[in-house]
Amino acid sequence: MPTPFTHLEIAQRMLVDENIPPATRAALEADRPAFLLGSIAADARTEGGLRREDTHFYSYDKGIHEHPWRVMMGHNPNLQPPKSAAQRAFLAGYVGHLSVDEIWSLKMLGPHFAGRDWAPRSVRFFMLHILLVSMDERDLRQLFPWQSPTLVEAHPTEWLPFMNDSILTDWRDFIGEQIKPGGESQTLAVFGSRINKKPEELRGVLDSPERMQNELWAHITPEILAGVETEMYRHACEQLVTYWEESSS
Repeated sequence: MPTPFTHLEIAQRMLVDENIPPATRAALEADRPAFLLGSIAADARTEGGLRREDTHFYSYDKGIHEHPWRVMMGHNPNLQPPKSAAQRAFLAGYVGHLSVDEIWSLKMLGPHFAGRDWAPRSVRFFMLHILLVSMDERDLRQLFPWQSPTLVEAHPTEWLPFMNDSILTDWRDFIGEQIKPGGESQTLAVFGSRINKKPEELRGVLDSPERMQNELWAHITPEILAGVETEMYRHACEQLVTYWEESSS
């Protein structure tokens, strides 16, 4: 559910996180383009016409009963073992992405937006997207300049059986253009079309501290968000390491 910019910021931290074994970090660094692409690839479904179940391996109506990345591996046994070091790094990024979204769904979306009646459902849905955009804009500012030229160096070669290379490369280029120096984020336009709002309607809330406080932070406090984000990152690191260890056997 978090945006590609948030997932790229998380991947950026993982590459230097000393809690991830040095050998694993070195391997991810060696195939950094593939790792970055893997970290955002699940959201390419928005360009490829795929369903959430096809790329995230869970749906909101059925819930999450197993780590989605394990569901992915179970449905696609040909992913283990990976065929190349680049595919392995790509899949590590994909595992991290699914693990972030898993915690977001279980700890934020479910209990605080679907499970709490602090505003009409339509308002909660709108403010969910406001929250995601606020995170998106924060994280875009945190991306290092090397991200865009590195990302576009990724060249998938049948890394996924359920998503073809053209979908992945189109998504790679769509995100790469936005994060390059002088690039322009398309998040407001993408989210606006998704929720039938004009970008300026989203901007009007985001640029109003009073509206942000009264309509969002009074219900979903910054402390709640920080706690969920901490758990998202920790879980993603743990699952990435677990995948890495299992993929070497």
